[in-house]
Amino acid sequence: MFAVATAGVQPQAHPEEAKAVKVSPDRHRSVAPARTPEVSASDLWMSYSRDPAAADLLYREHPLLVTGDVHALERNYEGGMVVRLSAGNGFDTVNATLATRNDPVAGTLAKGVAVSLLCVGRGALMGAPLLGSCFVR
Repeated sequence: MFAVATAGVQPQAHPEEAKAVKVSPDRHRSVAPARTPEVSASDLWMSYSRDPAAADLLYREHPLLVTGDVHALERNYEGGMVVRLSAGNGFDTVNATLATRNDPVAGTLAKGVAVSLLCVGRGALMGAPLLGSCFVR
């Protein structure tokens, strides 16, 4: 019923806007990568216990360097190695799945040993923060 036709008319930019759009010649210069945030296992656990939605915004699908004491080493249902980091109370742990199933460094880990893991945040399950694709630092 209604038809709109354009005759090749394109809006013109305001002269001041046109100046702002110009790109500097060094636009392809590489930018230093952002620093990976460091967090302790207990701080990560507390963040998820206080406000899971806000913690997801900060940590989920982002790289993290998590430090803490090993509470336990276990295999998950897929055969992957899971490092459970102590977060204070005996039941409060951060569960970190290593990137490789048979990482030789995992053999050096033992209960009570301090460790730093470079991981990707995976949210939380039943209140326990999950980390994936982890490497021992």
